[in-house]
Amino acid sequence: MLDYLIYGKIIIDDIRLANGEVIRGVLGGGGPQAAFGARLWSDSIGFLSRSGTDIEDEHVQTLRNIDIDVSGWQRYQDIPTPRTRMSYDKNEYLQTGDSGLLTMVVSREDWLRLLAQVLTLPSTYQQPKAIHLITEFPEEPMVETALELQKQGAIFSLEPLVDFREWSNRNGILNLIQKVDIVTPDWPSASGIAQSDNPKQVMEYWSKLGPRLIAVRHGHHGSYVWDRDHDQILHVPAVPTEVVDPTGGGNSYGGGLCVGWAEGHEARIAGCYGVISAKFLVERVGPPKMSVALQQEAQALLEQTLSSVRLL
Repeated sequence: MLDYLIYGKIIIDDIRLANGEVIRGVLGGGGPQAAFGARLWSDSIGFLSRSGTDIEDEHVQTLRNIDIDVSGWQRYQDIPTPRTRMSYDKNEYLQTGDSGLLTMVVSREDWLRLLAQVLTLPSTYQQPKAIHLITEFPEEPMVETALELQKQGAIFSLEPLVDFREWSNRNGILNLIQKVDIVTPDWPSASGIAQSDNPKQVMEYWSKLGPRLIAVRHGHHGSYVWDRDHDQILHVPAVPTEVVDPTGGGNSYGGGLCVGWAEGHEARIAGCYGVISAKFLVERVGPPKMSVALQQEAQALLEQTLSSVRLL
């Protein structure tokens, strides 16, 4: 049986970097990045996702290089793999308008048809320690699957993709958040829902929503974490690195956070797992190949990162 399940999308991205360079055909979508973030700390990771059979061999190899179990990944002959174009603002958030936010290359019909495909858990995915979901759809079938696993003792970890511009899914996401064990929103969503730009006030608001662990991701500012047992709001600084491509940094953080919480049940530890996972993702384009050396480097960074955590 696998200990950790990661559920997220597979999308092939064309990315405009901060220096203006455009990198085409990068494996993305959030799912592979979150799986990498979790795999950095555990060798027992199962991956749940969907794509078309048209996905290129190089992207299949990139996914396999993360060294995860992919028996939960379903490919469909009659539905194309989603593709997007994206670029970022100076704060490393996706831009809106013609240049930016998830400009879909496939049709909306194909996109929705792919997302409607129900995924069944393989036999080795039936008793995980934790399941981590990246979703904007609070009522999709995988949410129900996660809730069932939670009843059996699994930790339910959620990275909510909140529409923080139109707030179209705000109420549904907030209802779901009350049911999960871990929630890790990004800063625009967390601050917008709390109606504050003050990190401490934002965390005080979110700490009352229900989950045992709150981790708000704030790009190069690091993250803010809180857990119910210790009841302290902490700032976990980002691990110093040169950011090449911010795509997937938050997703990688969420995967690492989930494993860190399951292993230590302490916000301080989980947040450090998260920022270290994010560090390895943003310092290059696309998910890195997993290796023993990479895991050893992550472990070596842990003590130093733990010592950098401060009360907010």
